[in-house]
Amino acid sequence: MIPKETIEEIRSRCNVVEVVGSYLPQLKRRGSTFKCNCPFHQEKTPSFTVNETRQIFHCFGCGAGGDIFRFVMEYEKVDFVTAVKILAERAGVEIVYEDGQPEKTGDKDTLYKIHREAAAFYHRLLVEGTEGAEARRYLEERDLPADLLKEFQVGFAPNEWDGLMKRALKKGYTAEQLEAAGLVVPSERNGKTSHYDRFRNRVMFPICDPMGRVIGFSGRIMNKAEKGAKYVNSPETLLFRKNQVLFAFDKARKPIVEARQAIVVEGQIDAMRCHQAGLTNVVASQGTALTENHARLIKRYADEVVLVLDADAAGIKAALASSEIFIAAELSVRVVTLPEKEDPDSLIRKSGAEALISLVDAAPSAIDFLMTCLWGRENMQTEAGRMRVAKGAMGLINSSPSEIRRTKMVQAVTLLGLDYKTIVRDLIREKKNQRPAPRRAEEAVPEVAPPKTYPKEELSLLELLVHHYPDVQPLVHTYLRPEHLVDPVCRELVELLMVDLPETLTEGFQEFDEERQRIISRVQVEESRAIDEETSPIELAQHYILLFWKRQLEREQAALSQRTDLSNEDRFRENTRIRHDLHVLSNGWAHAQSMIEARLHALS
Repeated sequence: MIPKETIEEIRSRCNVVEVVGSYLPQLKRRGSTFKCNCPFHQEKTPSFTVNETRQIFHCFGCGAGGDIFRFVMEYEKVDFVTAVKILAERAGVEIVYEDGQPEKTGDKDTLYKIHREAAAFYHRLLVEGTEGAEARRYLEERDLPADLLKEFQVGFAPNEWDGLMKRALKKGYTAEQLEAAGLVVPSERNGKTSHYDRFRNRVMFPICDPMGRVIGFSGRIMNKAEKGAKYVNSPETLLFRKNQVLFAFDKARKPIVEARQAIVVEGQIDAMRCHQAGLTNVVASQGTALTENHARLIKRYADEVVLVLDADAAGIKAALASSEIFIAAELSVRVVTLPEKEDPDSLIRKSGAEALISLVDAAPSAIDFLMTCLWGRENMQTEAGRMRVAKGAMGLINSSPSEIRRTKMVQAVTLLGLDYKTIVRDLIREKKNQRPAPRRAEEAVPEVAPPKTYPKEELSLLELLVHHYPDVQPLVHTYLRPEHLVDPVCRELVELLMVDLPETLTEGFQEFDEERQRIISRVQVEESRAIDEETSPIELAQHYILLFWKRQLEREQAALSQRTDLSNEDRFRENTRIRHDLHVLSNGWAHAQSMIEARLHALS
C-alpha cells in the first residue's frame, strides 16, 4: 500500500498543466483554462480542458476527466499504483510502502530504473573510460561532437561478457530483472542457467518513450569487417515495443507540434545530425518498418509526414509502404528523394542543413513520388504501360479514408491521359475485391461508448455550488430538498456539498468511483454559466431552485391521477393547490419565496 500522505505529496508537486503538457505539447491557454484536442477520442474542435487552479481535466466530447493520476492512468493505460509511481519519479518523491518495498521481476518502476542506470553506465564508459577509446575515435570520425553525444546520452557497451551484469548485480538487481529489461540473455549449460550481456563492444543509442524515459537500446558495431549484425536492438519487453517507438521522438515532439509536421529518417545518427543542424522535428524509424502504431503516435501531433529514406530500391519500397500506412491515418505524406549514395547525415556534412531543408520543402506528394517511380519502369507510350501505372497507384489511393484526398490523387493519375471516370470505376471495383485481413484479438479496436448524459440543470447547479459556494450553498440548503434532483449521482454530490466545502471533492478525489470522478472533473474544470453573463450566481441559483420546484410539482400533479387513497374532492383540492403554486413559481423569486418556505415548513 502507498500511504495517502505520499500520494498527496506527489499531487502537490505535480502541476496538472505541466503533466498533461508533457504528453500533449499542443495544450494552449484559452482564457482561464488550457485546451487542446482530446487524446482519448478523435475530434477536430478542442474540447479537452485543463483547469490549473483546480488541478483537474475534463473532455466535454467523450466525458473523460479527473486529476493527474487519472490522466496518467488513461493515457498510459496503467492502474492507479503504476500512475502514482510514474508521477513520483517525475516529482522526485521516494515511495515508502506501508507493507515493504515491492521487488517483483518485471515491475515497470524497476525496469525504468535499470534502463536509466544502464544508459548512465554506457555513457560514462564512452566519455571517461579507457574501454571507450575506440568508440570515441569512431564517433569523432563521424563528426559527432561531445555536446550532441551528451544530449542523446550516447554510450559504449564494453567488450565483456558480463560487464553490465556484474555492476547491476552489485547494485542489488537480479539476473531475472535484467533479463526482463532485455539487457542480458539467458544461457543453458550443463543443466545450469547463466546470463551474459546482450550488448558488447557497440556504440549504444538509448531509446526513450515520449516522456524521455529510457526504455531500450540500439547498439551499433564500429567496424564493418566485424562479424555480427550492424545493429542489435532491445527485444520486446514490458517497456519496449518497437512498433510503437520512434528514436528522438521525446526531443522532437514539441517542434513537431509547432510545425504540424514530422520528418522521418532511417537511422539514429541521421536524426541526431538533423537535430544538430536545427531540424528538430525529425525522428528515426531505426531501420524497422513503420507501423499503424507509429502513424497514430505522429497523428496526435502533426498533420503531415515527410519521409526521408534511402534512395536505393529498398528505400523506395519502404517509402511507398510507409506512405500507405500514414495516408490511412489521414496524414498528408510527402517523400524526399536523396541524391544517390547519400543519407541525411552525409548530405548535411557535405552540403549543410540547407541542402536537406530545400529537398524537404520541394518534396512531392506520395502519389506524385509513386507516379515518378512507376513512370521510369513502364513504357508510357503504350496503353498497357499506362494501365499498369494506374493499377500500381490503386493501393495508395484506396488507402486513404478521405474522399477529398482520394479525388486529388485520382486527378494526379489522370495526367497519364486516362479517363477520370474509368479510374474511379476501377478504384471502386478494386476496393470491393479487397478483403481486409481479420484482426487479431489483441489488435481489435474497442468501441468508445458515448459519455453518459446527466440532467443539464442539475450539472449546472453543481457547477454553481463549486464555483460560487459561499453565495449559492445557503440558498440551496434552505430552499431545495434532495428529492428535487432526479439523477442519483448529482443528488449525492449536491447533498455532500450541503455539509462540506467544494475542496472535499478534490481532496478525496481518489475515494470516488470513475463515474463520480468524471462528473466532479466536469463541473470543476470550467464554469459554463448556462443563462447569460449578466445574471449573478445568486440569481442563477434562484432560477434553478424555481425550476426544480416546478418539475417536482408537475410530478406530483401527474401522480394525483394514480392515487387511490383520495376522494374526487380531495384530488380536486390538491390539484387546485398545485396549479396555484405553479402559477406563483412562474412569477419569479420575489413571489415564490414565501410559498416555497410554506411548503418546506409543511414537510418538516
